[in-house]
Amino acid sequence: MPDNKSEKKEIKKNKEGLDSKKVELINKVSPSFCLAKWTQVTIDLMHGTNHSCHHPKRHVIPLEEIKKNPAALHNTAFKKEVRKEMLEGQRPSECHYCWNIEDTPGAHYSDRLIKSLDPWSYPYLDKVLESGFENDYSPHYLEVMFDNACNFACSYCLADISSSVKKEMKEFGPYPVFHKHHRMEDPEWKPKFNPRENPYTNAFWEWLPEIWENLHVLRVTGGEPLLSKHTFRLLEYAVEHPQKNLTMAINSNLSVEKERLKKFIENLQTIKKARALNSFELYVSVDTHGEQAEYIRQGMDYNIFFHNLQSFLESKVCDRIIIMGTFNILSIPSFGKLYSDVSALKREYPELILDLSYLREPEYLRANIIDQNLLGPLKETLKEMKMDENFSSHEVNKLERIVHWLALKPPAEETSLLRSDFFGFINEYDKRYKKDFLKTFPELKEFYITCKKERFLRATKDTP
Repeated sequence: MPDNKSEKKEIKKNKEGLDSKKVELINKVSPSFCLAKWTQVTIDLMHGTNHSCHHPKRHVIPLEEIKKNPAALHNTAFKKEVRKEMLEGQRPSECHYCWNIEDTPGAHYSDRLIKSLDPWSYPYLDKVLESGFENDYSPHYLEVMFDNACNFACSYCLADISSSVKKEMKEFGPYPVFHKHHRMEDPEWKPKFNPRENPYTNAFWEWLPEIWENLHVLRVTGGEPLLSKHTFRLLEYAVEHPQKNLTMAINSNLSVEKERLKKFIENLQTIKKARALNSFELYVSVDTHGEQAEYIRQGMDYNIFFHNLQSFLESKVCDRIIIMGTFNILSIPSFGKLYSDVSALKREYPELILDLSYLREPEYLRANIIDQNLLGPLKETLKEMKMDENFSSHEVNKLERIVHWLALKPPAEETSLLRSDFFGFINEYDKRYKKDFLKTFPELKEFYITCKKERFLRATKDTP
């Protein structure tokens, strides 16, 4: 996680543009009230978990609850208790991220308020208050993961999200790092049912007609959604049940076989022709350029990815295509080349958007443990981007925020531990995937040597 100073800077940026009168009305309900607990939900059907904000840990949806009521996919007894606490002005312990921000000296807007003012939340304030905490509430923003089938094993991913990572971890076990749980399955979420007869998936299809007309956004994540039959079933459902207020979005690595991509495009063409949705958005992922991007995301072919991306842009089946870049240490050396490739595409396809965020976990891949002398090319890329009329101020600000964050170094002891873990992870990662870090990242050779020294010093220090 970034240090407090960087978090404060982000909060100040987030604060810009929030309507103070609306904020006042939210706080008038209670100083701990958050509309997201009613209006928003992320459901992992593979493991039977949900949460209504990305900050709290997902909680298990009791099977006995969905057997009685499929709406419990969102409206669990646990969540209703949290809603009750919020309405009564108590602070739910799972929301500590926001309380930490709100307790920081000065006037800071936490995500509690930012999420409450989202367009799928604030207009429903009266409806939510009328519903209270005991009644079921139909979400307006739904994110769903049908399963974890994935043909990629990204360096920062988890066994619970990617079947490829799950296979790796089952074969090799944990990495030689301080936090050995990374990439491992969470035992708390281990499914207690036959995946072929998933009761959570059955409940979802039973519940969907009930909430369909209330949805503003429906986003499918994975795994790789295009490997799931349920994704295509959902696209067919949209054609059969037009919802003119709904924006549907799908995350994809755009690297599945040609027939699946062809079928996907055909489904989207049918949706567009039928005007079945308000809009459709495609989210794709790449973190840097070429061979270095392929190292980060095992299974990726950079050239095929960009070929498929261009095919989707040419097809005009998406209202927006968003490139999600998870900025980490390994993004740094070739990021300027990725910027150039994206800029070239944006000249012809302005609907293409670059959305950057910095990696927080695993901490040993965080970009801010890098040596500052390696950041010169990245700062030059930021200068170019600021002068590039193809990029919006929002896109530029995302990279600028990352550059500013990189200047805020973690404490020395923490940096030492993370660099030691970086060396341990990279060496093991190379063995498992038959890679060569130094050959792929020659620009990071000196940093690699520094991390190797940290590993040696910590091993010596910890030896009795």
